[in-house]
Amino acid sequence: MLASGRQDERLWLARIDRALHDRQAALALERIRQAEARLGPNAQLHFRAAQAYYQLGQALGGTRVLRVPGGRAGQFFGDWLLVERRREPDWFLCCPRQSALYQMRQALDAGLDEPAAHCLHARIWQQAGRPEVGWSILRGHETLLLERPSPQTLASFAELALAVGALDDFLRYAHRRAALEPRHGTAILADAYRRAAERCGQRGDELLCRALLRCALALVPDDAELALRLADSLWDAGARDEARLWYRRVLEREPAHRARTRVLRRLAE
Repeated sequence: MLASGRQDERLWLARIDRALHDRQAALALERIRQAEARLGPNAQLHFRAAQAYYQLGQALGGTRVLRVPGGRAGQFFGDWLLVERRREPDWFLCCPRQSALYQMRQALDAGLDEPAAHCLHARIWQQAGRPEVGWSILRGHETLLLERPSPQTLASFAELALAVGALDDFLRYAHRRAALEPRHGTAILADAYRRAAERCGQRGDELLCRALLRCALALVPDDAELALRLADSLWDAGARDEARLWYRRVLEREPAHRARTRVLRRLAE
């Protein structure tokens, strides 16, 4: 009977995973509800519910600010999870059962301790607009998660590192991921250098931005968009002779590039 129950659970989980793989989150939630009616709630079902709500973009769901005397962040209060204190003395931002964070905390509290669960927990906080919380979750489990990491785990570390501006860590994780996926290594690293360059540009560090763009172009020399970004940065920095070299490369790669008129004008100056 016990074996039959375990087999039944495996079949339900497989059906739910199929829906999640196909990005059919609503179907996955319906199957989770059916499985809970038959098997009762458990950590694996809560985890999959968290995945489904995450796919739906419902990191926190329909939040409310509730008064919970003597409450604390992380506590369950009926069908609500206290996320953070909002005002004294006992008011908290709360997320409902129909949210990724509520379901993820249910799974973790039920004993789930898997790399995928901790990575999703961190991503949920990122989706909720609090990447620093997600980053601290990953760093708190770094020894476990990075002992034998999957490419997906390294991607989670990289995404959170970039979100909080930890560019050295972001590039380190990207290099480790590229080593695990040698067939895609060049594309992974080129994209990482490009994204790091964008972040530097956003914070006004054009010198480092240019260095990172050069690293990306060393890997994908035919990328006209990267060449244009580097040329524009050099132009604005006053290095116009070198900028013109890169502008020419843009038109060599894409003669009908969307920036053709502007590029030709600068080449003529």
